[in-house]
Amino acid sequence: MQALLCVDRFAYDRFASILRHLCVGLVDQAIPLRIVGSDPRIESLRLGPVQAVVHPPIAGLTAGRRLDRLLDSLSAQPPTVVHAVSCGTYRTAAAITQEFEADLVLGVTSLRDCEAAGSLRQRGDVHFQAWSEALAGVLEKRLGIERARIEVVAPGVPAATKAAAFAHVGRVPTFVSTSAFENESGLDRLLFAVHKLVERKTELQVFLIGEGARERALRKIVRTKNLSGHVAFTPRMEDLSTVFGGADAFVHSSSSPEFPADTLQAMGMGLAVLTGSDEVSDHHLNGETAMLLADDSADAIADAIDRLLRDPTSAQQMAAAGMEYVRRNHGVSAMAEKLAAVY
Repeated sequence: MQALLCVDRFAYDRFASILRHLCVGLVDQAIPLRIVGSDPRIESLRLGPVQAVVHPPIAGLTAGRRLDRLLDSLSAQPPTVVHAVSCGTYRTAAAITQEFEADLVLGVTSLRDCEAAGSLRQRGDVHFQAWSEALAGVLEKRLGIERARIEVVAPGVPAATKAAAFAHVGRVPTFVSTSAFENESGLDRLLFAVHKLVERKTELQVFLIGEGARERALRKIVRTKNLSGHVAFTPRMEDLSTVFGGADAFVHSSSSPEFPADTLQAMGMGLAVLTGSDEVSDHHLNGETAMLLADDSADAIADAIDRLLRDPTSAQQMAAAGMEYVRRNHGVSAMAEKLAAVY
């Protein structure tokens, strides 16, 4: 067997740490693996026998020539299974499988992936690897894909031994958000919620970790609402374990069509998670592993944060339950074992 993992920049942005754990796990499972993609950052996924093949984007007038060069570079060790992590590499992965008569596995991590996967569902050699039962349900019920062709392999993340939520008595409660600084992120509403709480004399500190086109607008809100003492901006980072370990709660202030790996990682580190509802994840169990927002308004966000702060004991219990959920259902080793079985 020779496995090829195709990673686009969006998958790397969202799931870099999970992909790194996956590569290590597949090495432990004795799966020969290469990483393929046009984003140079995939080089960071190399370790031991895992190779990385970085190619120019296959698009535009030179797409055919670039694809031919990629196929030539893979021909010495032709893959037997090609796994596209998300829809950004579906077409390239399909071309590789056609060239080498390999099996194709389409990773499904979002509703956008589901839509793109639907166009390939008639190919009998295609299998679908969903990150959750919820996404598997979308593939089956909306797109009519046979369940026998869908495997659920839940992403694996580390779990801490002790919940971090509100564990430091006397410390200002610390909230973290890793949403991209974009229009759909809901971060403006989060800032308005923080302003409402500050007006109520609530003590809290919020760290916005990320980057994006709306950073300037978000910083303007912080200035005009006099929130500089309560809100800090931090550049996006791949390893969030240190940040999560020093925080109390994680806020995802809007619903998302993408699998929310950030809330899963926060749960694993024992944070109290506050998030919008979605139809792609299994781990947001309202009141048990996470607190779901009533809606995505600033008032709803402020009220939810206030409930966490007023009852830290319940928040700690929820964080501990979330951490245990991750330990039971999102183990790193289990992810690699299940995916090796799919291959």
